[in-house]
Parts: sequence; C-alpha cells; structure tokens
Amino acid sequence: MTFWIPGPLPGLNEMIAAAKSGRGAGNAYSRQKRVWTETCGLLAKASKVPPATRVQISFEWIESNQRRDPDNIAAARKFVLDGLVQAGLLPNDGWGEIAGFSDSFRVGAQPGVRVTVLKLA
Repeated sequence: MTFWIPGPLPGLNEMIAAAKSGRGAGNAYSRQKRVWTETCGLLAKASKVPPATRVQISFEWIESNQRRDPDNIAAARKFVLDGLVQAGLLPNDGWGEIAGFSDSFRVGAQPGVRVTVLKLA
C-alpha cells in the first residue's frame, strides 16, 4: 500500500534547530513532531493503509532541488513511523514490527515522500 505526504518534511537540521530553540526547552521540536506525526498518520489512514504487525517500508523522497543531503532528508522517517503507530496501523515501530526500510531520492516539482508499506504479518 502506498501513500503520499506532501512536503518538504523537516530534515535533521530543522529538527535540531527546533530542539535548540527556546534555550533548549525543545518546545518548537515538540510542536514540530506532534504536527508531522499526526499529519503522517492521518494521511496513511486516509489512504486506507491496512493495519499490520510487521512491515517493510520504502521511502521515495522528492525534493525541489539537491540542497539538502539525503541523510538529512531521511531523518523525517521518524515522523512517518511514529504516525503509523499513532494512527493504530502498527503496534510499535521497533525491531519486532519494522523488518527494514529503503530510501530513494529524486528532484521533482512537488516535494514530499511516497511511502510504500509492504505488510509482512
């Protein structure tokens, strides 16, 4: 099952900056994580991703240019996985539930990420 999350999603640099803001209180990061986690979960549910207990996930990251490094971009997997758990589509996002994931990257007119969830159990 595949679903689309319009972006760009925050990268690691934006997450770190949010965590450091407000004298390290992390309030901006907490807000950022809450908003993106909820968004990812709602989009997965709206796309009728079926619940599963174990999955393999592919991420196709689409950026408007090549300014951000792939490892910076892919840090947003955290929001997607936590969103799947929050939406009740996965019981957890640990070793028992995530068999693995893969990432691919390309430049396109509409930034975001195409997430493909392969149900293993």
